[in-house]
Amino acid sequence: MAIKKRPPVDPAAIEAFGEAADAPAAAAVTPVEPNGTRRRQPAPAPRPQPGEWPTDVPKSLLIRWPDADLAIELASVAALEDRSQHKTALRAMQRGLEVLRAEHRD
Repeated sequence: MAIKKRPPVDPAAIEAFGEAADAPAAAAVTPVEPNGTRRRQPAPAPRPQPGEWPTDVPKSLLIRWPDADLAIELASVAALEDRSQHKTALRAMQRGLEVLRAEHRD
């Protein structure tokens, strides 16, 4: 079996993909019917039972770092705590979300 070479990667295509990921979702815009009325958005899915995963919530998240500082900081904190970067990132995100919720309650 012969090994096929990969086609060259276009850096502009990669950047365009990243920019599209940073743009707000088009689904968030309420569509307008031809007669000028707005279509109703579907109701959110009911809260799942404990142990079930919500159907409208993704199970993974791809993060595009704005610069290397956050990635380096995550790696260094993970090494200090002798944890994986994944577990450290989840822990940091949970603490950060708690702080943000508290800020919005005040």
